[in-house]
Amino acid sequence: MILVTGGAGYIGSHTCVALSEAGIEYAVLDNFCNSDPSVLERIQSITGRAFPFFEGDVRDDSLLRHIFEEQKFSGVIHFAGLKAVAESVERPLDYFDVNVAGSLAVLRAMVRAGCKRLVFSSSATVYGNAPTMPLTEDMPCAAINSYGRTKLMVEEICADLEQSDPSWRIARLRYFNPVGAHQSGLIGENPRGIPNNLMPFVAQ
Repeated sequence: MILVTGGAGYIGSHTCVALSEAGIEYAVLDNFCNSDPSVLERIQSITGRAFPFFEGDVRDDSLLRHIFEEQKFSGVIHFAGLKAVAESVERPLDYFDVNVAGSLAVLRAMVRAGCKRLVFSSSATVYGNAPTMPLTEDMPCAAINSYGRTKLMVEEICADLEQSDPSWRIARLRYFNPVGAHQSGLIGENPRGIPNNLMPFVAQ
């Protein structure tokens, strides 16, 4: 069983479908701050399979305790967080609270449960304004906005955690702007409010 935080979001929902297609059971945690509850029904429609769902915030320690006590997870895929670069500059404290403190809460819950496999949704923004293109994974990181810094901070926390306990297995995904929708048309990018990326503007 895999816990997918932010599983009702754009990338999270597609990941749930991929897990189902691979025969892997999963549970979803989401607070719908940038997603819609109908996505959960659409995932079930695509996959033909029900899954446990928990509504709430990743910063809620008591909720995380309940989730990890109710289910035995072999790993966590952590998508939950705020993701708009411009908004992060206007609201840096909110971004550090949700993205960094939220990730710490998830990691603490994993430690308590003895769950030591994590896929962390980072971002290519950790590279900042790189002098050359294309980017490679070994390029130095130099985040230039609050959103990128929150992602880089969590990456560094994960690196320190791995160093303290080599039994941890953590992958950090530094993607750019993924686009597209499931071939069924049932799930795709559908942000609340004004879009922050190009493709939602084009779609609208």
